[in-house]
Amino acid sequence: AEGIFKCFFPSKPAGVATTSPPEEDIDTLQKNLPLPKHQAPSHTIPVLDETEISELAKRFADAIPENELSVSCRASRYLLKNKVRPRECVDEVAQIIEERETWEKLKKEKAEGTRGTISV
Repeated sequence: AEGIFKCFFPSKPAGVATTSPPEEDIDTLQKNLPLPKHQAPSHTIPVLDETEISELAKRFADAIPENELSVSCRASRYLLKNKVRPRECVDEVAQIIEERETWEKLKKEKAEGTRGTISV
């Protein structure tokens, strides 16, 4: 699960700042161009440094049960749905796993309870 997390979230080397070019470097003609009709999405994937991504990946992996066969599929689906929220994703994953396990337990108990009854 740790490797899957690192595949979903890009990282930059620690200590490297991502900056946009200063406004004076933009051609004056480009400043007067009309904005495109389709603007860039405001929900971009944050690029965190390698240290933070590694820490988040470890916490994510620790929250995922290792004995599940379908863990990589479920983890991938969860990460895809939370692609722009790496920190929140890690904070919420344990609760989601717990809720799913409770739901599966109730489903199993319900199935076992209906086997012993006879319908008329």
